[in-house]
Formats: sequence, structure tokens, C-alpha cells
Amino acid sequence: MLSPAPMVELPAGEVLLDVKFVEGMKLHCQLWPGPVRCVMRRGHYQIDSPMRYSVAQLGFDLIALEAGAPVPELLLDEAALVYVAADDMKYLDLPKAMEMRLGKLVYTIEEPLTGRISHALAASPSMRRRLGASWWNMRREGALKAALRAADGVHCDGYPAHDSYKRLNPRALRYLDNRMRAPMIARLEDQRIRADIQRRGDPLRLAWYGHMGRTSGVEDLLPMAHLLKTRGVPFKLELFGAGPLETRLRDGIAGLGLGESMSVQPMGPFDPVLVPHLRTGADLFLAPIRLSMPQSAYVEALGCGLPILGYGNRMWKRMQGESNAGWVVRKSPAALARAVERLHGDREAVIEASTRGVEFARANAFETVFSRRMNDLREIAGVE
Repeated sequence: MLSPAPMVELPAGEVLLDVKFVEGMKLHCQLWPGPVRCVMRRGHYQIDSPMRYSVAQLGFDLIALEAGAPVPELLLDEAALVYVAADDMKYLDLPKAMEMRLGKLVYTIEEPLTGRISHALAASPSMRRRLGASWWNMRREGALKAALRAADGVHCDGYPAHDSYKRLNPRALRYLDNRMRAPMIARLEDQRIRADIQRRGDPLRLAWYGHMGRTSGVEDLLPMAHLLKTRGVPFKLELFGAGPLETRLRDGIAGLGLGESMSVQPMGPFDPVLVPHLRTGADLFLAPIRLSMPQSAYVEALGCGLPILGYGNRMWKRMQGESNAGWVVRKSPAALARAVERLHGDREAVIEASTRGVEFARANAFETVFSRRMNDLREIAGVE
């Protein structure tokens, strides 16, 4: 595996790695019938959920390379399969490198060209950087398509990437990456209690979680909440997370007098804290993201029993069409507020969408999705 995940080397044979990355690697090791080696690049990185690990106890071989160093020939010679992310464009020369070798090559891809350009335009306030990043992506698209075409398989995370690149490779697998394991999905008792609360006519309990950054859309929830308040619509809105916009959100809540209805809280660990709270303490998930990038939060929210009210980006529009577990609105706080007001008066619609959402999440639970990907890799490599 050639991974773009962040890594920080420490003394005495230890490293800082993201917890979710290590958990995923352990599953790779369990489901792959042979040794797993992971190539990572040295550098200075921000790690979302860092944890210190002993390299010797990771359960997989970690090969640390300098930023520009080539992948060692011996690793490619010995590999039955090379599994590599294509989005960072660092390994588009691998089809040529694998031509005379027995191992197979599979790329993963998360975003199409339009998504990467939209992300670049939204990520920086500097016009020069935005245009530079957009031009860089456009220049690399031809090489990316050639690499995907020449690979033995392509794994596409989400609908937009699959729609854009599935015709390039006859072995293109679409999956919906998420952290929702089957035992974490909302149970019948959770759903019954939530439905009883909603039928009492209590204020709708709205929720959002994630990184509070420029591309998240979370800032739209302030004017939405203000509109609900001015219209006299009762609600409770909890935002879980942190990031550059956190201070602005807290100041906005105080300045608009929304403190009784809206709060910002730390997200807490996903499995033991956030998921149990969403399963019992929320009714509806808000997804005000404008970009069509893959979002694990969609499946995760549905798995907690929360229908989704979201902007009509390509990712959520397709998922909403398949699941019928929520609503699509145009990209404005006013549209969100009108939809919340309408759902406040139609609790049965929310309850029915919740049931459909749980069914969709169960069909796309982490174990199911991951096993499908690993089975495809074993078939491509011709190993049992």
C-alpha cells in the first residue's frame, strides 16, 4: 500500500499515526492472505486523531520514505498487489513500473476533476493559490486518466468519482466509505423512543458534526437558525467539532441570541461518545456542504437513525435518490430553514425517512463495504 496518510516519526522506533488509519490497516492485515507493507512519506503533518505507536507492534511493515524518494524496486518486485491512492497524483507512473512485474495495480480515487477544482477554489482565500491549484489539477487530469485506464482495477469512493472514471476501466468498483459498523447502527428500541418523542411535538433536535473549516458549509447554519428563531419555529441544534470557524460560530450564537437553541461542543470519540448520542439525542442531520466530495458522515448519520437535510451536491443528491432517507434543498440557509419548518409540522415524514436511512446504512455498513473491496483485491491479484 502506498498511503497518503500523515505520519510523524518519533525517537525509539515510534510513530504518530491517525487512529482511524491504523484501525483500517489492521483490517487490511486480517483480510489479506499475506504480509502487508505500507509506504508512507516523511514530513510535517497535522494529524486529526493522533496516537503514538511502536513500529514493531503495528502488525504491518511500515516503510518510511523521504518526500521525493522513489518506491524501492524490491517492494514492487515482491508485491502481489500494489494498492495506491490516485488523488494526490504522486504515483501515476506506476502502470509503467508494473509492466514487467507479476503484481497487479489498483488505484483508489475520491474526487473527479470538477470536485478537485471546486475544493481548490473553496479552500483558500488567495485568488492566486486558487487559480494555481485549479490549473495544476487540469494539467494532471490527462495523466490521471491514463493511469486509471492502465491499472488492473479502480476503487471509487462515492458517486461522483465513479460516474467520472468508471468508463476508463472495466474493473471499477464504487463504495461508500464510512465508519459505521453493524453493531453501532440504530436499534429498533432507539427508533421507537425517537418516534415517540417526535410524535409528542417536541422541538426537532438537529445535529451536525465534522471539521469546522471553509469547505464544510457549517457557517450557513447560523443564518438558518436565526431565520427559524424569527419565524417562531422551536428547535435544538448541536454542532460537534472544531476548526477555524469554531470561534466565529460561538460568537455568532452569542451575538444572535441563539444560546438557548444552538450550541458548539467537542465531537468526542466517534464510537463510544458521538454515535450513542446521535442515536438517542437527535432527530435530523444537517448537511450544508456545497461540494460533491465523498462524505462518510452521510452514511454514518443515516446509521444513527437521522434522516439528512442537505444541499443538492452530486454526492447527496445521488444518495438521497437511492435511499429516500432525507431531503435535498438548494444551497442557501433560507432553503434549509424552510425545510426544517415544514418538517417540524410533518413528523411522520421524518420518522419514515429515519427507517429508510437505517436500512440503507445497514446495507453499506463498514464491514460490508470493506469486505467487498478486499474480495475484489484478492480476485484481481489471484490469491485466496
